[in-house]
Amino acid sequence: MKTRILGILGGIALPLSAGSVYVFSVVMLLMFGFMLPGLAKAGSSGRPLSSLAGTYSYTALHGSFGYCLESPSFTVEVSCTNSEAVAFPLATSNVGQGTRDRKGQSCTTISETISDLTPGTAATDVLQTYEVATITSYDPTTQSGDQSFIAYSSGKCVGAKFESSGTPVIAATGTYHFVLSANGTRLDWEITSLTDPVGGLADFVASGTDLQQ
Repeated sequence: MKTRILGILGGIALPLSAGSVYVFSVVMLLMFGFMLPGLAKAGSSGRPLSSLAGTYSYTALHGSFGYCLESPSFTVEVSCTNSEAVAFPLATSNVGQGTRDRKGQSCTTISETISDLTPGTAATDVLQTYEVATITSYDPTTQSGDQSFIAYSSGKCVGAKFESSGTPVIAATGTYHFVLSANGTRLDWEITSLTDPVGGLADFVASGTDLQQ
């Protein structure tokens, strides 16, 4: 088959004059564009969502948020809309590893530390959570999009799927905006919304990076 194609191309090339180089170039582009559609369309269609599939490391570079407690005891979390609520500033740092499938579903096991934003005498909380995320929008041309997530305090990740142990307990929910770089192997994100079942999370800033392994 290869010999036949080369013979056809040779037959086209022999009678060419200098004035018909453009025509020959068009023929070559059409022929190989037909034979190799993935290569021909790579520049125009961008990076498909399916290319994000695989395992990756997860690092939250930094983060902080307000945590609302009821005054005057300051021992019970309440909704930040409660008139008795006082927001305390906390800092958080996360690392983890996860798996994403070809449809944009993922599950990530995360080790998290939470501390007072201004260091004090209180002990740092060290937690393990399981984040289940779904890409809700994606533009392959700009290689950017949005995803929603639910973080559980128990259970486990099995590939890109989450398996609960008993009744799953939700720790937090929210959304990210993300942008791809490094030939699609790096995903930088920032949280665009964040809450928990009580509604006790106030102002937040959090960003991070996923790297394909």
